[in-house]
Amino acid sequence: MDNKSAVFSLSSDSFQDNSVMPSEFTCDGKHTRPALRWANVPAGTKSLALVVRDPDAPSGDFLHWAVVDIPPGIGGFARGSLPPAPARELANDAGTTGYFGPCPPSGTHRYVFTLYALNAESYAGGQARLEDYLEANALGKAVLTGLYKRKK
Repeated sequence: MDNKSAVFSLSSDSFQDNSVMPSEFTCDGKHTRPALRWANVPAGTKSLALVVRDPDAPSGDFLHWAVVDIPPGIGGFARGSLPPAPARELANDAGTTGYFGPCPPSGTHRYVFTLYALNAESYAGGQARLEDYLEANALGKAVLTGLYKRKK
């Protein structure tokens, strides 16, 4: 497959798409950041942004992780690592900055990792305006979904 017909993709060595995430990456473990890798970033991409949401949260779409200003050429994050500069993590809906692992109050929830290829180099805002920024500047997006149910 040549690069023009290749599909922008997001995957993980930590879990498979639409499968259960190991507890290490959740509140039942140590909230370890999972390994992520991507391929075939669209031409013209100036930066990437990663957003991880739980659409099944009782309060609605719960933001678990947001990373902006990711250099498009790095190809991924190693398991447990911080995103490399100039990338930066934003506040999540748990009230902290960085990755907050899956922690569903009941049942199995979906954790949707969405990687956006953007035509902008840097994001100056916070969480409140992030969605508008992503939609306005997206060249493409890749999605990976993990599942998790608490081990209570």
